[in-house]
Amino acid sequence: MDTTTTLAQSPAPDPAWRSVLRPLITSGGYRGLTHNLLGLPLGVAYFSWLVTALATGLGLVVTLIGIPILTLVLATIRPLLGLERGLANSLLDARIPAAPLSPGGEGVIGRAKAYWTDSASWRGIVYLLGRFPVGLATFTVGVTAYATALSLVAAPVLAPLDTIELGFWEPDTVLEGLALLPLGLVLLLASAWISEGMAALSRVFARWGAR
Repeated sequence: MDTTTTLAQSPAPDPAWRSVLRPLITSGGYRGLTHNLLGLPLGVAYFSWLVTALATGLGLVVTLIGIPILTLVLATIRPLLGLERGLANSLLDARIPAAPLSPGGEGVIGRAKAYWTDSASWRGIVYLLGRFPVGLATFTVGVTAYATALSLVAAPVLAPLDTIELGFWEPDTVLEGLALLPLGLVLLLASAWISEGMAALSRVFARWGAR
């Protein structure tokens, strides 16, 4: 095969404008945004379950009832990590390999012991608890950035309705709203890249904790 044929078969590089707009015009950007927004409700759910169950189990350890409770908590970690792997793989392209939903063990006692000695479960507890502050950050930043950008993009419609308050200026006509449109488009693109960056950090976090 000569050089001319090889060059003809090589895919052409994406134009610069497409690379710049990638988080806005590809599904990956919106999948990453979805993961960022899901971080808060999932993080709250994980945090509430683990803190409540662990506190209950530890408080009842002296009565021995706490040991089965804590074992039950450990038994839920791998299934929750399975959910997290599925989300990270489908929304973040994390490519985390599948893992068993239990650490194994023979019989009731052997399986219970396996939960207590399973490093993936203990690492998973740290990861799932960390999903709350991380999810709070990604949700808050994502919603704030996109809401600000979209309100400026919609300024030509919102300004006549007297719903825009900038502190130093209150645009109230369509023309004044149009003056904010370019800034809104710039902020929209910036919001997409901010979301992309947060998704990349979440991908690294998931590859560490959800494996």
